[in-house]
Amino acid sequence: MNREFNSFLQSLIYEDFTNYYNKKYDSTGVYNLFNQLNEKYRKISFEKEVQHSFIQTIIEHISVGIFVINENREVVLFNNNLLRIFKLRKLKTIDELIKKYPLIKEKLSNLKPGKPELVELVIDGELLKLSLSISKFKLEEVAYNLISIQDINVELDEQELNAWQKLIRVLTHEIMNSVTPISSLSSSLNNLLSKNVKNNHIDQKNLDYLISGLNAVQDRSESLLKFTESYKKLTQIQHPDYSKMNVPLLLEKVLMLYKTDIDRLGINVTLSFDYDLELLADKLLIEQVLINLVKNAIEVLENVTNPILKLKYFKDNESLTIQIIDNGPGIQEDKIDKIFIPFFTTKEKGSGIGLSFARQVMRLHRGNILVKSVPNETTFSLRF
Repeated sequence: MNREFNSFLQSLIYEDFTNYYNKKYDSTGVYNLFNQLNEKYRKISFEKEVQHSFIQTIIEHISVGIFVINENREVVLFNNNLLRIFKLRKLKTIDELIKKYPLIKEKLSNLKPGKPELVELVIDGELLKLSLSISKFKLEEVAYNLISIQDINVELDEQELNAWQKLIRVLTHEIMNSVTPISSLSSSLNNLLSKNVKNNHIDQKNLDYLISGLNAVQDRSESLLKFTESYKKLTQIQHPDYSKMNVPLLLEKVLMLYKTDIDRLGINVTLSFDYDLELLADKLLIEQVLINLVKNAIEVLENVTNPILKLKYFKDNESLTIQIIDNGPGIQEDKIDKIFIPFFTTKEKGSGIGLSFARQVMRLHRGNILVKSVPNETTFSLRF
């Protein structure tokens, strides 16, 4: 009996449930219990294998590279897309990946749930832009990290192409609006001047027309020059000069700049600030962004009954968030995807660079600017 009991314990330790104990040599019924336990453990083992196979099948159908590492930095699960992206045959530990691609080490160290990191790697002579994301979980008190790697080259190329097409349309529109009347007016003035020179005489009426026409050419030329200066300004934003900021104080300062307009329109301003939260950012750049957003909000409240402007500063999960909310008419659905395009504007005298500038500043801060708009409420959120 001791020999069989020892054999049974060994089978449990090594997860070998193939043994069978002959009941005819057992008068106590213990062998029957051994067989029942073996059968039960065999079913549990089989179910675990089925579950593992099921999970592996699922992750193989996912288009991104996926791997799971444990507390010992061992890779316990991965799919073939991961091997394809990194041109690997196998992967046992995360350190093997870091050794082959050292640039990825810092990105992996900085990964936080809900905050993807972007990295550019040259793999087999090809430049890849990869998006890295992480999820953390525990199984039986063991911590695991699930990391996904997505090749976003195609998506970025498509977005870049769309952005260029939209930008070119706006640039063409703005330039043609200036060049066409200049060309037409110049031709008209040239004909008039040629005719008068030929007659060796120019009367006051034609002279006034010439002066007026030349002034118009000058005005349009100056507008075109301002437009190109705006473009230059937009493309030459420097890297942020980080320092600790008191956001509530800055928002109150921005409001003070527009106190006259706020009082004139009777705008009800409400403030909701977490005064204990410090923000590390470029004060001058963020101040300019806030000025643009508050100015836009006040302008859309021009003809609104009971106008309301709300400014908020709070922590949302892991992000510090500044919100500017107005109860204006809202942004039309066919315009909301264009408002961040450089030089796109719905205002008669707008430059179309305010929101583009804001987005670029937020990207330099590794943050984002989001907009949500429905009739009677528009919210711009700056997330850091």
